[in-house]
Amino acid sequence: MQKRENYLYVGIDLHKKTHTAVLTNCWNEKLDVIEIENKPSEFKKLAEKVNKKANRLGLQPIYGLENAYGYGRALAVWLIEKGYMVKDINPALAFDQRKSAPMLSKNDEYDAHAVATVLINKLHKLPDAKPTDNHWTLCQLVNQN
Repeated sequence: MQKRENYLYVGIDLHKKTHTAVLTNCWNEKLDVIEIENKPSEFKKLAEKVNKKANRLGLQPIYGLENAYGYGRALAVWLIEKGYMVKDINPALAFDQRKSAPMLSKNDEYDAHAVATVLINKLHKLPDAKPTDNHWTLCQLVNQN
C-alpha cells in the first residue's frame, strides 16, 4: 500500500457530452482543471495533460470516476487498458462530500473536486473500476424507452 503523498488525484465529473477533471494533491489543493469531450480521441489529451503535471510533481496519477459504469464507461475502459489506476466513486459518497460544504455549490468543477476529495479520503477502501459489458448492456436496456 503506497502513501497518499505519492499520488496525483484526478477526480472526474462525468457527463454525456463532456467530462471535467480536477487534479489535486493529497492535501486537497486544486492544481488544475481539465475539460474534455466524452469521446475516445479526447481521452489521450486528458492522460497527456495529467501525466505532464504528475511527472513535473514526481507523482503517480490515480483516477476517480463517479459511477464509472455510466457515462464514464468508455473513459474507464480506456484508462484501464492503458494501465492507469482507476477507482469507482459511488455517487452517494460524492453527494455527501458536496453536501458537507458550508455553501452548497453545483457546477462540474465543484463536483469533480468533490470526487477527488472522496478519492483522497477513502483511497484504500474504494473499489477498482471494473466496467463489464454485462453491466453496461443491462443499463442500456433499462434506459431505453
